[in-house]
Amino acid sequence: MVTGFPMKSQKDAAAAIAVRNPTPSERLLSNSLIAYAFAQEANRLYAPEDLIASGTWQKYEVRAAALAKKSPRDNPYEAFLRIDRAGGWETVNTRQAHRSALVRLAAQSVIEGAPRFWKHYISQKPTEKATLQLNELLRKSVDSALVARFVAAQRPLNKTEFDSFRSAVAFLVAQPPDPSHQALRKYKFDRSAKFRRKPNAQIASLRALNQHQDRKRKSDPTYCWLDTYWRFVLADDNTGDLQRAMIATLILTGSRPVEFSCRFGIEVSLADVDAEKRLTFKIHGAKTATKKELSVEAKGQAIRQITLGCHSPEAHWLHRHISRSGENNLVLRQAGAPYSSSGKVLSIAEQERLLTNSLGKRIKKIASRAFPRLKHNVTPYVFRHAFADALRTEGRFDEQVRAAALGQQSTRTLGHYGGSNRRKKTQSVRSRQIVCIEASSPVREYSRSFPNDDETNSRPRL
Repeated sequence: MVTGFPMKSQKDAAAAIAVRNPTPSERLLSNSLIAYAFAQEANRLYAPEDLIASGTWQKYEVRAAALAKKSPRDNPYEAFLRIDRAGGWETVNTRQAHRSALVRLAAQSVIEGAPRFWKHYISQKPTEKATLQLNELLRKSVDSALVARFVAAQRPLNKTEFDSFRSAVAFLVAQPPDPSHQALRKYKFDRSAKFRRKPNAQIASLRALNQHQDRKRKSDPTYCWLDTYWRFVLADDNTGDLQRAMIATLILTGSRPVEFSCRFGIEVSLADVDAEKRLTFKIHGAKTATKKELSVEAKGQAIRQITLGCHSPEAHWLHRHISRSGENNLVLRQAGAPYSSSGKVLSIAEQERLLTNSLGKRIKKIASRAFPRLKHNVTPYVFRHAFADALRTEGRFDEQVRAAALGQQSTRTLGHYGGSNRRKKTQSVRSRQIVCIEASSPVREYSRSFPNDDETNSRPRL
């Protein structure tokens, strides 16, 4: 995390340096001071090193590269601002995802390029008033890293670096950082009509499957599309037992596909009670973040546990599969390829993305055989939505327990999961077989910002 002189000091300095009719270099100097303060603010919660380690930085670079293709000069910042002016974003969240990526990349460009730009400016115009004020500002700075970069700067920015630096400065000045996402939260309650909401593909697929099931039940009241899918999973010769176990777990727990990676893993244990065969799933959550400040709450369950009786066909198969091994538990974890086909070293995030894609392709291929007339794709997240829909239909689970089962720390996003509210709800054997749901952290209700002291010392439990 970068620290330095206060934002107000830099804005005051920028105002002092600014002249009535500034030249382009004088305007850039003034704006660069403001942008540097914004860059420090962008890094306040998570340093670039943290984002690189988690794989988030690589996702930011992918988003920036996609935007760059939409600009005549391959400039992602210009592309973003042009789309913003035209109101061309599909959703508010799409805009925020690209904005967050560009703010962090621009902040890093400014932090690395500003000292070199300032030193070159001083060397070119050593007697100007602006130079003296900039020197005084640097002298008073408590940002040792900035001073070290300024002293170590040996050469000015080349043309490519200068153009990138100038674009980054202009973007940060136009789009100040919002690390706590307060502006987005406020904006979401007042969405502009220019944002066209795009239907969720997974929900559309689930609705199509539910409609297919309703049609089939006119002639066969016991028909279930998940049972049909599972029969095709067992019949597929190209699907190994590890993948079958992973697909069964997706159906039974609504887990995220990335949670099968080596970084997380899902432990399945046999827990028979009173002659009833039971499975307990211990899931290490993929989408977690610690609480950084009062306005930024913790995110995601670090660990959640789901215990169920074996009444559905995939649960019976998984229980037998573990029993045959002679062990009482099985850890579902799959390693990703560390290198690409060209020999390039892959980041953890890229390995996990390829692992998720591989599982998704297998699930989609089986679905195309099970439901040849279905016009929607079946992905791992369709099972997650089906699981959430079944929990809601069951009626035994309140919002906090359902959020815990999905690995969330807030009930806020529950509305994003499930099928249509208009169809006739029918209970599922997969939700009825659930015995217990536990999570490592209390779940916040949407109407409250923070749990009370009693909630802090408790865990969600059915």
